[in-house]
Amino acid sequence: MTPAAHLQAIIETLTAVETFNGPASHEISRYFRGRRYVGAKDRRKIRDVVFDIIRNQIRLDWYLESADTESSPRSRTLIKYLIDGQTPKAIELLCNGSKYSPQPLDTTEHKLVSSFMDLLPQLKQTEPSWVKGNYPLWLEPELQRSWGDSLLTEVSALDSSAPTDLRINEAKATRNAILQSLRTQGFNAIATPYSLNGIRVFERPAITRTKEYRNGLFELQDEASQLVTNLVNAESNHCIVDFCAGAGGKTLPLAAMLGCRGKIVACDTSSSRLRNMEPRIKRAKLRNVERHVLVHNDPWLRQLKGDADRVLVDVPCSGTGTWRREPDARHRLNPLILKEYIMKQREILDQARQLVKPGGWLIYSTCSILASENSNQIDYFLHKRKEFSLSPIGPIWRKTVGIIDVPEEPMLQLTPNRHGVDGFFIAVLRRAF
Repeated sequence: MTPAAHLQAIIETLTAVETFNGPASHEISRYFRGRRYVGAKDRRKIRDVVFDIIRNQIRLDWYLESADTESSPRSRTLIKYLIDGQTPKAIELLCNGSKYSPQPLDTTEHKLVSSFMDLLPQLKQTEPSWVKGNYPLWLEPELQRSWGDSLLTEVSALDSSAPTDLRINEAKATRNAILQSLRTQGFNAIATPYSLNGIRVFERPAITRTKEYRNGLFELQDEASQLVTNLVNAESNHCIVDFCAGAGGKTLPLAAMLGCRGKIVACDTSSSRLRNMEPRIKRAKLRNVERHVLVHNDPWLRQLKGDADRVLVDVPCSGTGTWRREPDARHRLNPLILKEYIMKQREILDQARQLVKPGGWLIYSTCSILASENSNQIDYFLHKRKEFSLSPIGPIWRKTVGIIDVPEEPMLQLTPNRHGVDGFFIAVLRRAF
């Protein structure tokens, strides 16, 4: 592709992401599916620039507003090119209106392109805190409550590049064997520092093309998510319910931990999500997984009432802890959506607690860094449900993870800044009666 075609493809891809308002990765893939002629190297280059613009959209939009220019996929791309070193003259030549090239610059764009780099030093000096931290202005009170003086340090780490983490299928392989195999194939792989069953691979490898992945020897899963399943502290004879199982990211490792004596029930309100679990179950050769589609006023909840040793509630949430991997998620979140998540989390937690037997555990987790979805929800629940109490996470961590960085707080908040993993919250609640 020519440089002009690259620029046009970036603008078109960003426009598709903004128009359909879905996950950027889906829209980018859809864009390329309709353009099979674009080679792998060009796709990677376009994808990298698109995600860089999405990741920095808050800052770019503020720059454009300060320059009295309307924000759009095209205007963001133009100033991104300037910041990355393209000259105004070069951009003008790229936007020549020929086939596969952007339309020529209009009068406003000419003014922007010619003057922006002179304005940029002053803009950088006057960035407000929410622009420096790259988060929506409306979210600042929430983040301030969660992090206080550490706010900028914590949210800045959410702009870092996330590695690829793998979870080994314990039923079929060992970490050492997979590590050795991947390194032999040229992958830059290390053992994860916390998860005893994880591997971290750098440089965005084509890991799903390996025979190990095809044969079900490992799954892709961030180390933070792996730690959630470790902290469930599953024992071989347990009955475990994964109440918000989705496609089985936590069901599968829990099933492997249980072996043939235990049972896990994967629940979800979506039958299609549970069906999507089937190929993964077969690839992992697991035979102790049951699936149940939850419905309104579900009689199944009454049938299993008080029977489960562990109930994992990995609730739908804002996803603020995963901004490293989904930078566009910060643009899709708004106050109404956050409020709906909070209400839904309370409803799910209250439904799931019925299944826990006396002495059993209710494990609540989110991929959020917001107190309103995390510690505040636990406080609200414990105020209502006196049969439950908070089990400090430290002793459980020491038993299931090890002695490294044992949490001192009773609830666990993982972050990219502190732990090098996605932002995850975990609390363990024990039922007394």
